[in-house]
Amino acid sequence: MVGSFFRRLWCSLTSNYDKNRTWAYCTLSVLPVCVFPFIYQEKSYTSCTEVASKYRPWCATITKNYQLVEWKYCSTKEYGGNSDEQPCVFPFVYEGRTYYTCTNENAHLRRFWCATTGSYDKDKRWSYCADTRLDANPQAPCVFPFTYKERSYSACTRAGSSEGKLWCSLTRNYDLNRTWIYCTPSVLPVCVFPFIYQGETYTSCTEVASKNRPWCATNTKNYQFMEWKYCSTKEYGGNSDEQPCVFPFAYEGRTYYTCTNENAHLRRFWCATTGSYDKDKNWSYCAETRLAENSQGPCVFPFIYKGISYSACTTAGSSKGKLWCSLTKNYDIDRTWAYCTLSEPHPCKFPFVFKGKPYPACTKDGASDGQLWCATTKNYNRDSKWKACAVQEYEGTSNGQACVFPFIYKKRTFNACTTENEIRGRFWCATTSNFDNDQKWSYCADTNEQNQGNLGCL
Repeated sequence: MVGSFFRRLWCSLTSNYDKNRTWAYCTLSVLPVCVFPFIYQEKSYTSCTEVASKYRPWCATITKNYQLVEWKYCSTKEYGGNSDEQPCVFPFVYEGRTYYTCTNENAHLRRFWCATTGSYDKDKRWSYCADTRLDANPQAPCVFPFTYKERSYSACTRAGSSEGKLWCSLTRNYDLNRTWIYCTPSVLPVCVFPFIYQGETYTSCTEVASKNRPWCATNTKNYQFMEWKYCSTKEYGGNSDEQPCVFPFAYEGRTYYTCTNENAHLRRFWCATTGSYDKDKNWSYCAETRLAENSQGPCVFPFIYKGISYSACTTAGSSKGKLWCSLTKNYDIDRTWAYCTLSEPHPCKFPFVFKGKPYPACTKDGASDGQLWCATTKNYNRDSKWKACAVQEYEGTSNGQACVFPFIYKKRTFNACTTENEIRGRFWCATTSNFDNDQKWSYCADTNEQNQGNLGCL
């Protein structure tokens, strides 16, 4: 689709061209393109019309002084491309620019196309546009920021719109150039979990029968798959240049370990791209491969599980040894929960500075939900980098079993947690007295600062 217009497509007529040297050009039909505006029976049309056509939309393909000369029926659905004719997704990013309309930029035969995920730059998925999407408005990407009435706008705006619709300028200065388009986002279907496909139940995106491309159901009947779409595999949109999610993050004073659709446009799932949306206001739409059947929501701390109070995520009761939290104050009553998905882990940095004060250990200061936390750089106020503190050992080959001190590692005796040979600098410990013999270990609780060090006794 994107490439040189001057190279002709060809194919071999045998399975080995190098040996047989027989070939032919691949001649494609030149599909006519709708031309807008056009005049038919003294009336001007700026998009496909059903006039005199028995409810089948059509458009002009050749005009003379705007008068209709030749015409065709309009396609009503996306077609071609490499996405199994999946529908357009607006907005989408192409070559770093934001499109709210179909475009013929770099297109074969200048036919209009669109991305079928939030980012063509990342996913390379596209379809040719239904003709019924096209109209006489200029087809081009929004330009941000742009100037309107001497004020700068870094996103679509309703300012000056008599219909109250979002719009953007197609140049840096609307006051000078007066070219614009409406910003019409797609109503994206949402993955539905669980769903049943060929007798198997799926609780997240799957690659079954799809040539290694994850997909999900978007409509079910008695959990049986009915409609579907491909899952986005990376974050997209938002105001963070499509930066990945950071977990956990704080939003309205609550701690989120999962994507959320709280207060979201069209209920699409999103995440913060720093440790605090409340502070930095940076976010992206979530890759759908992050989503699953588990409830989406903020952790509630502290929560009750089997009569015990937990002020942080825990592996207690988890058959997989994975950290989880309750979404209500009492898991024993409500049974709603979510896994605590951590971003690329970084160790606590002690001491760290928060609001001008040094902290030598995890703290609840500033956490309205009571979550223990630490900064992962030396200055939280500057970097906004943090993580929730683990209050007990977690993961590893021992599924979060407690540390055993002292322990032997590489014939040395350790009386504290260590980062030795841990590529990401995370503290760990053996969970038996001799790691060399048993190979049993866990990551260390962040709250046990006195049991963290790097040196083993000889």
